[in-house]
Amino acid sequence: MTKTTPQIRDQQLFCYPDPTPVCTVDSSTWFLWLETATAFRYFSAQRRDLFRGNGPLFAPVSFRKESRRQGWLWYAYRRVHGVLHKRYVGRSDGLTAAKLEETAVLLNEIW
Repeated sequence: MTKTTPQIRDQQLFCYPDPTPVCTVDSSTWFLWLETATAFRYFSAQRRDLFRGNGPLFAPVSFRKESRRQGWLWYAYRRVHGVLHKRYVGRSDGLTAAKLEETAVLLNEIW
């Protein structure tokens, strides 16, 4: 059985292989899911179609939960030209749609 990382697309959480969305980001179900989740990939709302030439292509950003002295904290990762960039995001209760988008834009601006 293949393990696939959950994904956020169009503010909807997908846990493949099930093609139906589990919940919407910022819903109460989202925050409950974050308590047990360890990682997911976020596809920015600003993502453009590369083949149509509608602007920059935003790469997906990986979010991982890591144990620290302060408890479980979320970090965002993106690899650019072979270098892995890491940014602190916050606790599960602060992982809102706005925070995810802000972090994805920040990491996609690194060139």
